[in-house]
Amino acid sequence: MNKLILVILTIFFSEFVVSQNYKKQIENNKFIEIKDDKFGIIDSLNNIIVPFIYDFIEYKNSRLIVKIENLNGVLTTKNELLIPIKYQFILPRKNDRFIIWTKKNIFGLTDLNGNIIIPLKYKNISATENDDYYITENENNLNGVFDFNGKNIIEENYRFYTIDNYKIFAMENNKPHILDIENIDNNIDLSSNIKFIETVKHYSISENLFQIIKKKGKYGVINSKNIIVIPIEYDEIRSSENWKYFIIKQRNKVGLININGTIIKKPIYDSIQLRKEYIVLGRKNKKDEIYSYE
Repeated sequence: MNKLILVILTIFFSEFVVSQNYKKQIENNKFIEIKDDKFGIIDSLNNIIVPFIYDFIEYKNSRLIVKIENLNGVLTTKNELLIPIKYQFILPRKNDRFIIWTKKNIFGLTDLNGNIIIPLKYKNISATENDDYYITENENNLNGVFDFNGKNIIEENYRFYTIDNYKIFAMENNKPHILDIENIDNNIDLSSNIKFIETVKHYSISENLFQIIKKKGKYGVINSKNIIVIPIEYDEIRSSENWKYFIIKQRNKVGLININGTIIKKPIYDSIQLRKEYIVLGRKNKKDEIYSYE
């Protein structure tokens, strides 16, 4: 979940370089403009619709996210206040929703008009890929799911691991499941001796998602259809810098395997250093080897 927050924040904190002659049309006959380093809204006749008192204005979901001294709120383009200017962040989502985020790191969800859809009480709220479902995390670090209308689809009884579109690897009272958000009748209950291991999501284009598991002291990898993609026979498995590869460990030696279960580098190395586009494999008293990701 933390990775998802980081991605949202990276987008949200992107700074716009604007000048005093900045002017951006947002609707027919409405423009964002800057005067004396403040943002406002005018029409084509230079009539002021939203006064020039804001440090920033962003037009999203047919609404204005406005900022004053690091606090954010939402206005209509007619200057009607919908969400009070008191939030640390307001994150526009698809389906005409806003994730609201307080200075105390409490999350909730509203509609276009500021009506609360998911109560403002969660440690975290994130969205599925199409923003049609929202993942919540409560004060007990347990997760649940709401649809975009605020209907609770999955109660907060689980700890979520990998989320693969509408499939979720989740533990409930130490029992592993693969939950299907769209159809709970398709949930898969796994053997109770399987444990999920935190698996990094890399946020790469066309990334496929997998779950590292541990069973009877050995590690493997499965997909959201409960198909084993890497055999459960390694002493340890962890993610690499590339989603197509995993680091494997046997008898205190490390190697590299791909998501097809093909061993790329046998576990004969003493160390692996991860780089963005390649890895460095080291053995005592031997020259380091370089492997470039395909």
